[in-house]
Amino acid sequence: MQNWIGLTVAQVLSLCGTPYSDVRMVDEPPGKLRAVEFDCHQRPQSVHVMLELEYQPALFSADRLWPEDLIGQQKVIGVRETAGGTRP
Repeated sequence: MQNWIGLTVAQVLSLCGTPYSDVRMVDEPPGKLRAVEFDCHQRPQSVHVMLELEYQPALFSADRLWPEDLIGQQKVIGVRETAGGTRP
């Protein structure tokens, strides 16, 4: 999964067969989007992954709402995984 670094979020979602509707935003502090997380089903075992994003001012949203096209265009700068698939 380290080969995902440099790809866009949309490219990784496509590789995983994960719909955008399954993506959870990770913003810390609230409104400042830092990462997205989801289950990747195109692995030998379903894996929960977090994609770290390079922060830019366009990723700030006081309403904590980000357009799908904006998120899809973001480059991945880090990948973390949690084995076991779907999280509660």
